[in-house]
Amino acid sequence: MNTRKTVSTATALSALSILLSSPAWSTDQTRTNAGDNWADHVRRQAAESAGTPAPRTVPGAAPTMTAAQSVTTLGPQAALFGSLAPANTAARAVTLAPGLKYVNVASGDTVTFRSGAQEATWTFAEFIHGKSVDLGVLFPAMPNAQGVRVYIERSKLYTAG
Repeated sequence: MNTRKTVSTATALSALSILLSSPAWSTDQTRTNAGDNWADHVRRQAAESAGTPAPRTVPGAAPTMTAAQSVTTLGPQAALFGSLAPANTAARAVTLAPGLKYVNVASGDTVTFRSGAQEATWTFAEFIHGKSVDLGVLFPAMPNAQGVRVYIERSKLYTAG
């Protein structure tokens, strides 16, 4: 009986070591929505939660954008709802005027939000639906973003409907 447990344990450990060494299961090969690997993603999240949010540049941003437009400060929970995107990938643009209460988007949508001279392009995560978030959580430094609710609905594209 003891021999069977030892053989079973050895077999399980061998299989696990093979899986962990394969590229498909290796965490250093996994990329996040932000385009970095998981280790960089965790380090960046830790720095943001420590109260030192570093501005992130938009990967693939057009070179004609000004420095103020290409760097956007994100809130600490922003990564839960999606990621920054290049401005030329946006399907639509929303101007954040005073008095705007809400914006409807679908999961997977890429939207440019504009307020005065500032703009940020955001891709909402495909797996988020039936949720809402205050735009001030995503872009705390953007004027007129505080108090605007973004309602994220299920995308027909990702549900085959």
